[in-house]
Amino acid sequence: MTLAPPAIAGPVTYSSVYQIYLRGILLARANVELAVSAQQYQLSALLRSSGIGFLFSDASALVRTSGKILGENIEPEALQYSWTDDDSVNFARLDYADGAPAAYETNYKPETPQNIVVPVALEDVGLGTRDPFLSLLVLQSPEKGDAFCRTPMRLFDGRRLAQLSPESMAGAPRDATTGGVACRVRWTPIAGYPKKTYERAEEMRPVDLEFVGIANGRFMAPREVNVVTRFGTVRIVAVQPFRESNLPIVPAKLSPPPPDDEEW
Repeated sequence: MTLAPPAIAGPVTYSSVYQIYLRGILLARANVELAVSAQQYQLSALLRSSGIGFLFSDASALVRTSGKILGENIEPEALQYSWTDDDSVNFARLDYADGAPAAYETNYKPETPQNIVVPVALEDVGLGTRDPFLSLLVLQSPEKGDAFCRTPMRLFDGRRLAQLSPESMAGAPRDATTGGVACRVRWTPIAGYPKKTYERAEEMRPVDLEFVGIANGRFMAPREVNVVTRFGTVRIVAVQPFRESNLPIVPAKLSPPPPDDEEW
């Protein structure tokens, strides 16, 4: 009698929905998916205008970041993002080798020169960075509490390098909900940005985040994000917590926007 080999568990997918507000006015919506197995993760999001945001833009964006799970560490392998323009789809891709940025490509060409203050070379970035989207995903044992909140993090998207630094929680707007972890961080541009970004960063307030556990217990994601900007308070809220789902809510790719209706 021959025994069948043990079944290999496939990835489990969790989905969530976020809404983005400026000064309390709904501007956008994000469908988010996290697919995880014992050794791999993939985090994806589709961002679209919502509410009054449709009056300003009907653009959409797709972000996907993936990599390996090594114990309680994450090793990124690829970042892909695309966004619709007036009549086309722009894309960018960042590939990693052994956890370090290794190759970047994009079809996007800025209409005006960026006048970068401090250039950044891909080969100089090295290990230990996360892309901005992946920075919102935490992998750590629950007993470590807010340890991840007190650890600086470098961010790199293929063109720009920045840092998130822990800030004192004194004067935080409120405590985290039961089971949540409250964090306060400051975003600082390092390289790859124009002069005006550094000037605006000096005026920018710290970012307040509240993380809660995702169903499987290994990962945490924001329940709410708040930051005061020169345009007003930006608030990002999970209106649907992460839950296991077999129904895809993030497409594999973006389609070009439909042509504008002809005027008669």
